Amino acid sequence: MARILVLDIETAPMQAAVWGMWKQNISVAMMEKEGYILCYSAKWLGEDDIIYDDGRDGNQDAATPRKEHEKNLLESLIPLLDEADMIVGHNLTKFDMPKIRGRCLVHGLELPSPYKEIDTCRSARKEFGFESNSLEFLCSVFGVTHRKSNHGAFPGYSLWEECLLGNPDAWLAMEDYNKVDIQTTEDVYIKMRPYMTQHPNVGVFDKHEGIKCPKCGSHEALEKRGMAYTNIGEYQRYHCKTDRGGCGGWARGRYTENSISHRRSVLANAVS
Repeated sequence: MARILVLDIETAPMQAAVWGMWKQNISVAMMEKEGYILCYSAKWLGEDDIIYDDGRDGNQDAATPRKEHEKNLLESLIPLLDEADMIVGHNLTKFDMPKIRGRCLVHGLELPSPYKEIDTCRSARKEFGFESNSLEFLCSVFGVTHRKSNHGAFPGYSLWEECLLGNPDAWLAMEDYNKVDIQTTEDVYIKMRPYMTQHPNVGVFDKHEGIKCPKCGSHEALEKRGMAYTNIGEYQRYHCKTDRGGCGGWARGRYTENSISHRRSVLANAVS
């Protein structure tokens, strides 16, 4: 079966000298400190254990060189990415993975083997018409088990500020916040999965003979449900039944049910 990793990172803000609060154009000369990765959480889909690292190597204080913690953190993350066939995250494609690749480049670290990206934010924007595509909003409308944390003891930006100052209580709150994000992302992903039209085919990773659901990989839950038609062919359609432990998604066969004589009689539209 495919190894699917759910991933979320938290980053430190870029720091710059500015003259106003709105519509600022910040040049490189105005930038005082670049952003970097503070911590990450990850878990294998369907498993209970959550992996967390903030790169501080235990009880190191805030004076430890920043690049050193981030390099250690990336060195613990890369083997997980290397093992993964697919990675799930919210805003993964635009934020998390470009940030990870960029920071690996800064530290001279080799990239992991290729993987498929499953971005729940991008899928929500593409497939649905929700008022918001934020993780917090999707948790609410889906009514999932885990809800995004508001890190109440350190509201808003204060959590990041206190972590940068080395506050150990803030780091505990950051760890909790990051871990809950992983659980909510997994919950949201499972809710959305049957509707994802561009989901990578997990069936190709399964050596089990026979048909399997391309979204969740189930063998037993598939039921034949009518036929699917393209412009030139007829295909068996399948439903992955939730009451049999499946995901609820739909799929169709790859080979036409039409006879050779029927295929030869079907015309394609002419293109001028």
